[in-house]
Amino acid sequence: MNLSANKKNISPLAKTMKLLARRDHSVHELTLKLKPFYSSGEIETVIERCLQENWLNDARFAENYIRSRSSGGYGPRRIAMELQQKGVASEIIRQALREAAVDWQSVLLRLLERRTPLPEEPAERIKLQNMFLRRGFSPDLIQRCFFSPEI
Repeated sequence: MNLSANKKNISPLAKTMKLLARRDHSVHELTLKLKPFYSSGEIETVIERCLQENWLNDARFAENYIRSRSSGGYGPRRIAMELQQKGVASEIIRQALREAAVDWQSVLLRLLERRTPLPEEPAERIKLQNMFLRRGFSPDLIQRCFFSPEI
């Protein structure tokens, strides 16, 4: 089922290895990327091989994704939602977030430091708090950081 987008007639394994060489993928994400070019049977065979060889690992993908997104200033709720959208199982997400060596308060404080001095107007403070909520931080953590003596 090779389409014109796959002009070089690359084998499913070669295409998969090319994708995995760039970055980790979740099983679901990789399946979606291969779907336009290969049959379901070919994709399933390649995915099984990658899982057996440990080239593809949702837990490792989640761990790397958490590290990357948290360093970009995103909180655990947003990251969990994004991982879920990428097809990572909920249990893997929960475990990866528990084991992540991320101090979420420090991440949030780093974001707050960029915006010092904090706005005095309540409406502006609410806007800032809403932005942190959209970035995936819990309301409790946001409140603690807003009234922290560290900022």
